[in-house]
Formats: sequence, C-alpha cells, structure tokens
Amino acid sequence: MKRNNALLGRTALLALSFAVPATPAFAQSAAQVHSQVLVIDPHVDIPSPSKAKAGATIDAGTQIDVAKLRKGQVDAIFPSVFVEQSARTPEGYAAARKEADDKLAAILDIAAKHPNEVVIARSADDIQKAEKVGKTAILISFLNAYSLGKDPSALKGFYDKGVRVFGLVHAGNNDFADSSRSHARDKAGENHGLSPAGKQAIALANDLGILVDVSQLTTDGFRQAIATSRAPVIASHSGVAGVVKSARNLTDDELDAIKANNGVISIVAFSSYLRQQTPEVEAAVKAVRQKYGAVNGYEGLTQAQRDALGKETAALQVRASVDDFAASIDYAVKRIGVDHVAISSDFNHGGGVAGFEDEGDAPNVTKALLAKGYSQADIAKLWGGNVLRVLRAAEAAAKRDLAQN
Repeated sequence: MKRNNALLGRTALLALSFAVPATPAFAQSAAQVHSQVLVIDPHVDIPSPSKAKAGATIDAGTQIDVAKLRKGQVDAIFPSVFVEQSARTPEGYAAARKEADDKLAAILDIAAKHPNEVVIARSADDIQKAEKVGKTAILISFLNAYSLGKDPSALKGFYDKGVRVFGLVHAGNNDFADSSRSHARDKAGENHGLSPAGKQAIALANDLGILVDVSQLTTDGFRQAIATSRAPVIASHSGVAGVVKSARNLTDDELDAIKANNGVISIVAFSSYLRQQTPEVEAAVKAVRQKYGAVNGYEGLTQAQRDALGKETAALQVRASVDDFAASIDYAVKRIGVDHVAISSDFNHGGGVAGFEDEGDAPNVTKALLAKGYSQADIAKLWGGNVLRVLRAAEAAAKRDLAQN
C-alpha cells in the first residue's frame, strides 16, 4: 500500500544499519524504512460475530480495523477462524463448527464491505498484488481443529473458502493434538503429541498448500508436526522461553528445530510472553480465574463473564513495551538468524504492548528494531519477507506433490 516513496539511498541505509538515537531525523528515517517494507501480521483475531454492531464489519473499532491498518501501513493480516476449546461432545462439535463458519463469514465480510481498502488473498502472490494496488490483503488462518470435530478431511471445506494457515490446537487438548496449556479435565499427553487425526490433517494441509502453524502445541506435538510436515512451518504467535519461561514459549531447542525446518517463528506482542510475571502476579491471576470458575478455559462462562475475567487478569499483569517486544525478536534472531524470525500481534485476543497498541502503531516496531541496529533489509524479512517465504514454500510443496502424482 505504500510504494510511492523513493528508495532510501545507499548512505542512509548504511547509517540505519547501526543503532541511532531517537532524534527527529531518526524518526523520519524510521518512517521511510517502514514505508518501504512489506508489513504482514500473521496472527490476529476477530471478536465473536455476536458482538458486531449492526451494519458494521466485525473489525470495526477493534485493534485491526481498516483505519488502523491504513495508518500503520499494514500490507496484510492473517485473521484467524478461531474457536475456544470446549466439551468434546456432538453438541460441542456442532456449536464449534457454527462459530467457525460465522467467523469465516465475518472475515470475508470485511473485504466485501471495504473493497477499496481490503481484498481477500489466497496466496503469497495475491498479497504482493494487493500491496501494489494499495490495498491490505486478508489471508485467512485457522486455529483449533476442535471445530473440525474428529474429521481431518473437513479442513478441505475451509481451504475451499480461503483458509491458508492451519493451527491444530489452542488452550486445551482436542482430538488432533495436545495443547501446551491443557485444561483441568484433560489427560496429560493423551495424544502423545499428535493423534493419527492430527498427522492426517497436516498431510492434507501439505497436499492443499496450507501453511502449518505449530504455535500452542506441546513439545512432543511441536516436534511431531515438524517431522510430519513436508513443508516449512510457522509458529504464528509464540514467544521465546529464553526470555520468559512459559509453556507457550519456544525453548532454544525448539527454535533450533524451526531453523532446521527452514521455518519461521513470529514473535507475538503478548505481555506475559515478553515480560516475566512474578509468582505473586501468577497467583493472583490464578485466583481470579478460580473466582469465575474458569477451570476448563472459558467453558460455561457468559460473554460478559469472559470479558470481565479478561479485564481483571490483564490489570494484574506487568505490561510489556515495544522495546521488550524488540528484545524478544532480537533474542530469536541471535539464536537462529534473521531468516527465521517474524513479527505478530495477536490483536483482539490479548495482544498489544505499550507502543504497539493496535495496527496503527506498527511503525513503532520498525523504529524499535532500527534502534537495535537492524538494517532495512533485515526489517523487510522480519515484517513480511520471511512469512511470505514459508507461505510460498507451502504452496510449492503442494504443486510439487501434484506434479509427482
């Protein structure tokens, strides 16, 4: 959406390869760099369609609304068809599928009602085409195979409607994989990482050219997903355990596995994965969850109770800054190289740090990375180039398989 600016000169690029103070001239240079790189946020969420205002699209007033995308010069977002884990019963599966279908329709509606600003993308090429005509691309992702019930082949129907990234699990185990944050009722390691259905779903994703997302899995599930996939993978919204010890963050060994797979970890702007919370804060958050009866995720809670729980727990936690965010990105780059790291927000599901509150603040991330000494070429990889590469790799694997059959 922003290719009319002249390219920075050789002298300016060399200057930006080193840390510089936040002077007005530096701010101007940071704005120029941000205007030149392809900006992709590979994991955002949308609210429940039941919360949409009459006549408005689901993004309206949220961290990813069209006005904020334009302000932040964001070229592509990957909104997720996401459903919370709940009871594995026929009624639970049916409700999950309905919510997934409703969210998919709501995402498509954003582009339908904003045709001059937004377009649905179904490939890496589509993202680049959208950028050239000044539009933000929406490439649809999918999180939590719970809404597939027990049927891996159901993924094909979502692919036909535009889904191009597939994450197997969220908080709580499902019939496909074990979660890094199991629920109280879950049997630990019940799938031994991935179940046969999970492995079949990854194989189908490869066949279709869908990019496999390994965020949220247990270590066993993570390693099995990488071993099963015939294409590079993405951890679309993860942190690093070397900075914050959390079941949701990837260890150094897991980062190394991402590199060996030629995949990408997208560091997520989620405070509790960027700043280590004290034992006191963790105990207070646990007490709030118990007060609301949130022992199996949000199961059994009304939307009002969910919202209140989220506000109370967020108020207790130590908030991270955009500099903390850049520090985690830097940690991953130093461990596995700039070709295997990217940036994501998890907006509308708890994501957002001081200085990067919504998509309109995306240039502040670029500024923080420049201050750490990253060059424009590095930032181009971190903001979009690496995600585009693994998306193309997933597409190429499908085409290669078709040619061989």
